[in-house]
Amino acid sequence: MKIVTPTEAIRAIPDHAHVIMPGGCAEPVALFEAFTEEVARFKGLTVYSGFSFGRYGFLKQGLGEHFRFVTWQASAALRGLFKENDRRKIGLIPIRLADLNRVVSREGQIKPDVMIVQTSVPQPDGTVSLGISVGANLDFVRDAKLVIAELNVNMPVTAGQSRIPLSSIDFATEGATPLCIYNTPPAKSRDQAIVEHVLGLIPTQAWVQLGIGAVPDRVLLRLAEIAGVNLFSGLLTAGLQQYLNDVRHTPQVTAGELAGHPEFYAFCHEEPRIKMAPLSVTHDVSKLATLPRFVSINSAIEIDLQGQSNGETLGAVPISGVGGSMDYVEAAAQSVGGLSIIAMPATTDDGKHSKIVPRLAPGAPVTTPRFAIDCVITEYGVAHLKGRDLWARAEALISIAHPDFRDALANSLK
Repeated sequence: MKIVTPTEAIRAIPDHAHVIMPGGCAEPVALFEAFTEEVARFKGLTVYSGFSFGRYGFLKQGLGEHFRFVTWQASAALRGLFKENDRRKIGLIPIRLADLNRVVSREGQIKPDVMIVQTSVPQPDGTVSLGISVGANLDFVRDAKLVIAELNVNMPVTAGQSRIPLSSIDFATEGATPLCIYNTPPAKSRDQAIVEHVLGLIPTQAWVQLGIGAVPDRVLLRLAEIAGVNLFSGLLTAGLQQYLNDVRHTPQVTAGELAGHPEFYAFCHEEPRIKMAPLSVTHDVSKLATLPRFVSINSAIEIDLQGQSNGETLGAVPISGVGGSMDYVEAAAQSVGGLSIIAMPATTDDGKHSKIVPRLAPGAPVTTPRFAIDCVITEYGVAHLKGRDLWARAEALISIAHPDFRDALANSLK
């Protein structure tokens, strides 16, 4: 490993390379700034990244001219780019996270030439920790021809499979920028009703997976109320700290990514109860299915009256991706006593549109097929779908829609 400046590290990237940028909350600000400053020297780069809570700082200039950006999970921050619909600038790979490290790998369809990553500072045993962002990064570091790391004093050293040897890093730069912050979306009165419905379905001794958003975050804050719950999730947020402080047993906690604020990150430093793991663990359906009472809790943008959900686009504009939801839904279906839940508000935030719809919007994908979901929850109740015919499913879903939209939904069936 050679210590260099951010500019020197970025200049080591060859033209026409596949460059993997970190996502989650592990945004190496100095390296992103250097990339922007040096971008005019590049030709034919393709930059890849997953979902990021950050600002995608590497996209400030040169997009479509010196490099193209491709993601497997968009965020709202990319909505403007996708609306432009310019294939020279941006692309989306529809892929479930369980397959990501096979597709983006030395033997896969996308071969990673360069991996940029943020880590802890070096440890006495000759390693660094990937800290709050292990996920896909552990395998990407292994497969990339060139690894560039930001050694950040603010990155916690986490337990589990978070370590990589210093020898796997080619160029490193030293940094002290704050880690990216994720704040739980502000609470709405309806969220509390949804949370109560969700908690009422989780059995004791369950293994729980949580998606992203106001409802899953608030479920996590309350999980200690249920006896014997363990966590096994691709992402966990700052509510994990309160859960571990409140819980009365010694839980097992496995996660690929952590997202929150500086106090939470400090809490996670060398916390032995939080075991970080790569995608090959957190999204392995066959292993997850062996966990009894595995409960998957995710959300959706819209669900139609057949029970199929769209969790990826507003119309045809991507704002998310396939992600890991199907991995967890499948695991719940195979788990003894397992349960898959889609929890969401009955309407959009402005109240003008129902999120339960006669049919998915034109251009919208089916993220979760109609046969896969056990139950759907809104603030108006729980619709149990498993084992019900299409008429009964539609009636159950209409019963938990906002009252202002129920007649129109019922009329759509005629």
